[in-house]
Amino acid sequence: MTRWRDLPPEKQEALRAAYADEMARQATTCSLDEKIARFAAWLAPQGISFDVEDLPRRRG
Repeated sequence: MTRWRDLPPEKQEALRAAYADEMARQATTCSLDEKIARFAAWLAPQGISFDVEDLPRRRG
């Protein structure tokens, strides 16, 4: 599997846009854990892994 962080930014953006279209038809959630699980499950059949470590970090 390809790690999310190893994808080029334009590929990440295209996948985020496609995922947003898909999620517009699904029930919403406020749970960050559920959001991560859903995104990871959506990416997995495409050969891409995603987990909490792939979230952007805040600069302190």
